[in-house]
Amino acid sequence: MEKIEIRASEVELQSDGMKVSGYVNLTNQLSEPLGSVKKFREKIAKGAFQRAIDNAKRDIDFLLGHDSKAILASTRNNSLTLREDSEGLFMSANIEPTTFGEDTFKLIKSGILKNCSFGFRSLKDSWSQVNGEVIRTVSEMELVEVSVVRDPAYSQSTIAARGIDLVTDLEVPSMEQMQVNKTEISNKRESNKMMKMNGTYNDFEQILRGEVRALQTTADGGAVIPEQVHDEIIKKMEETSPVFALARKLNSVAGTLRVTREDDSVQGGFVGEGENILEQAIAFKHVDLKQKRVGAAVTLSNQLINDSAVDIGEYTKDLLARRVAKSVEKSMLVGNGGVEFAGLVNDEEIANVETTEALNMDKLQDLYLAIHPSFLTNSAFIMQRDFFNEVAKLKDNNAHYFLQMGVVNGKIQHTLFGMPVHITDALTDENPVVFGNILEAYSVMIKTEAGIQEIVDSQQALRGSKLFVFDAYMDGVVVNPQAVAKLTVNAD
Repeated sequence: MEKIEIRASEVELQSDGMKVSGYVNLTNQLSEPLGSVKKFREKIAKGAFQRAIDNAKRDIDFLLGHDSKAILASTRNNSLTLREDSEGLFMSANIEPTTFGEDTFKLIKSGILKNCSFGFRSLKDSWSQVNGEVIRTVSEMELVEVSVVRDPAYSQSTIAARGIDLVTDLEVPSMEQMQVNKTEISNKRESNKMMKMNGTYNDFEQILRGEVRALQTTADGGAVIPEQVHDEIIKKMEETSPVFALARKLNSVAGTLRVTREDDSVQGGFVGEGENILEQAIAFKHVDLKQKRVGAAVTLSNQLINDSAVDIGEYTKDLLARRVAKSVEKSMLVGNGGVEFAGLVNDEEIANVETTEALNMDKLQDLYLAIHPSFLTNSAFIMQRDFFNEVAKLKDNNAHYFLQMGVVNGKIQHTLFGMPVHITDALTDENPVVFGNILEAYSVMIKTEAGIQEIVDSQQALRGSKLFVFDAYMDGVVVNPQAVAKLTVNAD
């Protein structure tokens, strides 16, 4: 059996009926000193719990004191609910009304059992030293179980006696192992040096400010962004670009991802008694998603980094995300393939509404009707900015504006024919509008190797600045042309 680690929390459980709830562990909060040989403190990175829940390959049980035979609730029958919110891992359990369950609930309600603990296997962690303390950050884990315990200062021997193969201590890296190694890169920038950055987003902030150094470097000097920072940049890209946010995201680790799209030629029909139903083969077309590199770079002066009262890490993330999001959005809409995505307007199979008069409401209505009604849910108009400005001025015969303000997913937003309208600078005068269900129509594959590099060279040193380069490998393609349509303006 693979060993697991046990962590306890002093956050108290709340009870109501036979239901108990509370925080099992708070994210990005430093633990009390751990370890018996070498002391260290630990924190669980934001997102680690939720990914563990989403990727769980087996049931997670709510136990009494880590005893696998003392089950109070389980995700198997949804009596245990786990989720990660802005605070940390929150659990809610409806205790099964067995004699054991009722007895345990009485102890919880009375306050004798009031604290939480959890067992996990670390899949990915990083180490740093801040102000003389060794900090371990767990960014990926397998969540094995959660428990109610009497006292967070539990006895290791008691747990071991229950048959748990327990990690009793961790090997803490030495100072030398946590120091930065700089490796020369044999390319056009032979003098450049790149540092690998592991850890949480807070670690990245500390690296920017020089409070802590990056931890390790690969043999070839490759620099990989902390996964939490990668996730934050992707989320910020979604905030910056509604088009990117609407698309379906596919994850792939390596190689080409083949996405099938059905050849809609199979038809049904009525047949007479004794006649055979027409047999047709299901045929599939396919598209391949490959690696397309997209990135952005930002130079930060040392004075800005040292003296800024703002969160400089957040600023850097936002700036890189905005720059990359604009490039990705443009590629999704008008890309020609090759080094770019295969864009929506260049797909020959999507519906095309042609007009010689761009500001024609009948043609916009035709665009609305060009996709199948089953795809209207979650559909939206994507309009070029100048075109949107002109449409916003149009009125019907009753002097009412066609463009309205409505509430979409709890947010106030422009709507046309009851559908949300998003504005972009990427579309052209020839194709100023796209309408459809982007989630069904378009898929983006996001590679996991999103990276950030600090370029250290003499030019940057003389300037008193740092150059950070973010790059990612993605690809995008239309997977369902029936779910989207475009407006084409033909010049006279």
